[in-house]
Amino acid sequence: MISILSKRFFWTNLLGAGAIIGFVAVSILAIGNDAVGRLVEAEMKNRGQNFADLLLGPQGAVDALLTGIARDPDAEEVLRRVADLSNINGYAIFDRNGNEVFRSRSERYEWLLRDRPGGVSTGDKLAPSVVSQPGFWQIVYDDGESNPSVIMPLIREGRAIGFLSVVADMISERHHYQTTLARTYAVIVMIILAATCIPFALYQLRRRKIAEADARIRFLADHDTLTQLLNRRRMQEACDQLLFKIRATREDVAYLFVDLDDLSEINDSCGQARGDEILRLVARRIADAIGPDDLVARIGPDDFAVVHRRVKDRAEVVALAKLLAEIVGEPIELDDHVVSPKISIGCAMAPDHGRSHSELVKHAEIAHFHHKGDQQNALVFFEPKMDEAMHRRRQVEAHIKRAIETDGFELFYQPLVKGKDGSLVGFEALARLRDENGELIPPTEFVPIAEARGYIKALGTWVIREATRQIAEWPEPLFVSVNLSAVQFVDGDLVEIIRSALASAGIDGRRLEVEVVESLLLERSSAILDQLVALKELGISIDMDDFGTGYSSLGYLWRFPFDKLKVDQSFMKALENGEPSVKEIVATIISLAHQMKMKVTTEGVETAEQAEFLASLGCDQLQGYFFGKPLPASETVETFLVGHRKSDRFGDGARAAAVSRRVA
Repeated sequence: MISILSKRFFWTNLLGAGAIIGFVAVSILAIGNDAVGRLVEAEMKNRGQNFADLLLGPQGAVDALLTGIARDPDAEEVLRRVADLSNINGYAIFDRNGNEVFRSRSERYEWLLRDRPGGVSTGDKLAPSVVSQPGFWQIVYDDGESNPSVIMPLIREGRAIGFLSVVADMISERHHYQTTLARTYAVIVMIILAATCIPFALYQLRRRKIAEADARIRFLADHDTLTQLLNRRRMQEACDQLLFKIRATREDVAYLFVDLDDLSEINDSCGQARGDEILRLVARRIADAIGPDDLVARIGPDDFAVVHRRVKDRAEVVALAKLLAEIVGEPIELDDHVVSPKISIGCAMAPDHGRSHSELVKHAEIAHFHHKGDQQNALVFFEPKMDEAMHRRRQVEAHIKRAIETDGFELFYQPLVKGKDGSLVGFEALARLRDENGELIPPTEFVPIAEARGYIKALGTWVIREATRQIAEWPEPLFVSVNLSAVQFVDGDLVEIIRSALASAGIDGRRLEVEVVESLLLERSSAILDQLVALKELGISIDMDDFGTGYSSLGYLWRFPFDKLKVDQSFMKALENGEPSVKEIVATIISLAHQMKMKVTTEGVETAEQAEFLASLGCDQLQGYFFGKPLPASETVETFLVGHRKSDRFGDGARAAAVSRRVA
């Protein structure tokens, strides 16, 4: 990527080099012409001198030509032949006063007077300035087009006895000189070009590569390498510059925090390379959806930021969010997988919600967390009260992190009883977390945060080990049930973790039940089912939790042989509220489970009427505040296990005590 300045510099250098080469070429042509002229002049002088030496020789030809006495025609013929052999077209003899006395041919009437014995005399006369020159000299006339001539004195014994004019045919010699010099100069030009242009080209190539490298370095410094969008640093700089400008322009700006949901699950199911491909495609879709003046950047592993300028009203931002969700959500086919990306969007308005990039990204991220929890709308706009919720979220996250590091979690146990007689059969282990004041943080609050921040696997592993350790201390055949998260199945080591926990506790798999929700099986059913089968082979009971709340539960009952169905507590609330058809639905679920050789546990039992109704339907196990609320291990022992025998059951007194403990 060469900048405009670099391009101008390149063309300026190229034009300069062309001008220099042109100047050199013109200079070489001028020098060549001058050299040809000098060579012609030297050749003419040489031919003139040789012919003069012939005339002044012992034969005395010059004397006969000067005086006309005893002129021998044969001698003239010899001179003509010598002249022809020397490519001399004609010659003339002048006496010492410069008067022409002999001319071998008429140049003026050449077409009429051919070479003939005796020659001709045209009456020409040399200029006095020529005749008066002392010593030996030669004057060459050459116009570069016609044949050149040379005039020189004929000197004998140091005295000029006459003058000689010779006209020679130099056309072939001139052409030879020009051709030879042209070739020589062409070679010189090629050498000059090679000596100048090649280094120049190499210099320009190196300069271009340096410019491209600089541009690439600047690009990499400002852009995300995977998506080619602006990176967080460059986005912050551009956003702060824009926020500084809008102080004068008074325009409204929307900062959208866009999060790609479930990227980790996509990576797990499709692979990291496919996940990167999805990220690139999502980035391109977002970039295509925004306006030319808007900004878009990748500011986190699965987080993007969009700065939308010149906002007229919030409806415009909502329309943009809907467009983003629609475009990004288009299905993507990857080998055997079809992925429909989903995004969560939080929006902070400038200047209302912040006057700096840090404020906007903070508030937009807070709004985005609220949108992840409730995606009924296209996006969520930041509100000041959300900041308090985020502060609370950070506090809870800090408690979770500290509890993970220091084993600060607790397990509470809620009893499960037989539906037909109320006798104790086991407990469900429920994780609990306390704040700095010792108050319990609701699971509905800390569990989603633990899942979002990557703590859920460590928490789930601790729950498995602690629950198996605790149930080993309690009498058989009581069992303990634990809930499993989808994250615990990702790494493929869940079976080994549970096997290790059972071995450490010294108990059989039949004393452990694991509960999964149907949403666990939606994306990675094959991998999940393989691990569930391995757990079942350990003797562990596999329960489907919250049955009836989804739309695909029935589709999994034949794909995997669950041991137990847990009817969601929402049915008991609906039954308490007198909603129609609830009894029939519950009866159908219990009958269906029994037909498929599965047990049924119903959650949320809070009244005797509910317990009696479920017992009449043959429900295998009951769970709820009517029988006991979750308690720490020590209180569980005191309340439910002191004097426990296999035949123990919840009598009237026990139910009365349970009712007094019930939290409606």
